Amino acid sequence: MANDRIALVTGVGKRLGKAIARGLADQGYAMGLHYNSSTEGAQELHDEIIAEGGKAVLLQKDLSRPETAGELIGETAAALGGPVSVLINSASAFSTDSLSDLTIDTWQFLINVNAAAPVFLMQAFANQNPLPDGGAIVNMLDTQMLSASPERFSYFCGKFALDGATRLAAFDLGPKGIRVNAIAPGLVLPSDQTQENFDSRQKLTPMGQGLGPDDVVEAVVYLVGAKQVTGHTLVVDAGQRLMGFGNSPIG
Repeated sequence: MANDRIALVTGVGKRLGKAIARGLADQGYAMGLHYNSSTEGAQELHDEIIAEGGKAVLLQKDLSRPETAGELIGETAAALGGPVSVLINSASAFSTDSLSDLTIDTWQFLINVNAAAPVFLMQAFANQNPLPDGGAIVNMLDTQMLSASPERFSYFCGKFALDGATRLAAFDLGPKGIRVNAIAPGLVLPSDQTQENFDSRQKLTPMGQGLGPDDVVEAVVYLVGAKQVTGHTLVVDAGQRLMGFGNSPIG
């Protein structure tokens, strides 16, 4: 018997991708768990889901080769009894560059991972036969797009492209019963700063308190289940976007 609650999450080896996949597994979804190089984290999550009686399959792929990204849909469906009903494009790559010093290699890598791979995954999702009943796609953006820094030129260009693709795909795929939305998280997890610095920056947001992975997972679960919401970006940032460039905790 086909499983009608199958989710594919990209980039599950660490950070938000791992939290989102964990959250959807807790909702009863059979999980396609994509990773590239974060093997240990992805394996750990897979084993946890299986130990708790869930279903999951590990899928390794380098999304800097976007021409192969769509294969993840068929691989997930074949392993778990598809079609895939939920796609979360969470995998992301980050680098600092500006217009004056960017290189073609960095540009192409970031555009491929942050925009092209999600687009081809959406294409493959929509081309499934049979299509899922009430399929949902959620793309992960970044609240800093609203006050983007030119020192992250290639990264933000990729996210801007994915933002546009989200709205275009929502319009295109609506007649097929597929909803396409996005989430723009704020400062959720430390990157290269100390925990003390991270905590102090979180407290600068209008809400004055920390934003955690569970807040983003809650937003994902909402969008997956919101049957009449499509083409929308849900900002989850404790009000960070209201502060503007230069006043942002991480601007």
